[in-house]
Amino acid sequence: MDASVEQLLVQLHLGSLDASEVFSYPGRNDNWSGVTDTGNAVFVKRLKGNPKESLKRYQRLMSFERLMDRGQSPFPRPEFLGGDEEQRLLVFGMLDDIRSGSELAAEEEFTEATSAEAGRTVAALHRLPFLPEDFPEPDPHPYPPVEDLRSLPLEHYVNATGAFIQGWGLLQRDTALLDGLERLRATEADVAHVPIHGDLRLDQFLATDSALYVNDWEEFRLGDPARDVGAYVGEWLHRAVLRIPSQEADDAFSATLTHEEVVARGSEELTRVLPLIAAFHRGYREGGGPDDDGLVVRATSYAGWHLIDRLIASTKENGRLSAIVRAAAGIGRTALLDPRSFVSTVGLGEAA
Repeated sequence: MDASVEQLLVQLHLGSLDASEVFSYPGRNDNWSGVTDTGNAVFVKRLKGNPKESLKRYQRLMSFERLMDRGQSPFPRPEFLGGDEEQRLLVFGMLDDIRSGSELAAEEEFTEATSAEAGRTVAALHRLPFLPEDFPEPDPHPYPPVEDLRSLPLEHYVNATGAFIQGWGLLQRDTALLDGLERLRATEADVAHVPIHGDLRLDQFLATDSALYVNDWEEFRLGDPARDVGAYVGEWLHRAVLRIPSQEADDAFSATLTHEEVVARGSEELTRVLPLIAAFHRGYREGGGPDDDGLVVRATSYAGWHLIDRLIASTKENGRLSAIVRAAAGIGRTALLDPRSFVSTVGLGEAA
């Protein structure tokens, strides 16, 4: 923890962490948490990345906080205590006894009631009133990165793992998939844009005994509400597929499943998560989320993209592209290219 963190805490009259027990958690950003010498429990985050990109992420988060502070906050989020744009530092009140949505899901404690509450929360986000000056510049979402899929930038290639090159090559050669992604991007331009989270994953939900919080607003912007709905659906589909044991074996004594067993296990896992997706969609509609005729179809496409995006994410730190991740991406491709046929399959009811 460097001096700039201490300086910001003092400027915000929050005390010092210098003599405190400080904890840090893994993630793409540096972070520190603890109780200051004046008794304030704080979580401090420094946004990493190139200066231009980290500045945009800082500004998006500040836009979100300003929008939420304009009126009564329609859903819980960690209390924002202050920041330093130049240092890319953000200070939040630290929540007590929290568990992330990912932890709840891993322990099979993410209930239908929790999922419905998540749906109502996302609906409240999508209904946030805003003014044109709240979003003064166009800020299109970078994903799916259609142009990069057609021509990978040199800097990405030079720094890529073998698995990344393998996975990217599979996507680049898939003309039908690239055309489908371009259609999805074009469709987004034609729908009404609302405030969206932009990077909704289960680990962005933080649960306490009394509330469900949403965290990490660095990709906040105007966009298609189907993005957030599809990302949530995609999270559960991805988890369902990854629970099917891979045909790959780490050693000669590892058990493998037959094709029939894989299919049966896949059906079992899908049956397990569909009630959670349905509960989310029910909560979303109850919360008054935008639900135009095409939303569930677009959300199914975005759920498909989420599975493909998870393949890309998995390759950035691994030297090998696993069979189960490829299988998940294949399911995502099917949903993305023919979403209308899979709306009910992924738990979003029937397409209009």
